[in-house]
Amino acid sequence: MTIITEDTPTGGPEDYQWQIDSLTDQLKRVKNEVEKKRQVNNGLVAKLDEARAQLDDLTNRLTVGTLRKAGYIVEIRRSDTCDTCGEDL
Repeated sequence: MTIITEDTPTGGPEDYQWQIDSLTDQLKRVKNEVEKKRQVNNGLVAKLDEARAQLDDLTNRLTVGTLRKAGYIVEIRRSDTCDTCGEDL
């Protein structure tokens, strides 16, 4: 990593230009790396959303009996609020 100070470098303006070019190249590399990581992250989020949707589809189709046969402990509780309107029961 290059650090620019207020002191005049020994190479004069040419050295400043070299530092500017070097930092510009470094910035481009970092931007490209961030974009690649962003694409990977977006892909992972999409896969996670797809897996959640598939899990919701599977579990919404299962009955209490099927879940119990599969080894899950199922508790049925009466809700204090309405699922559709949100009012207290």
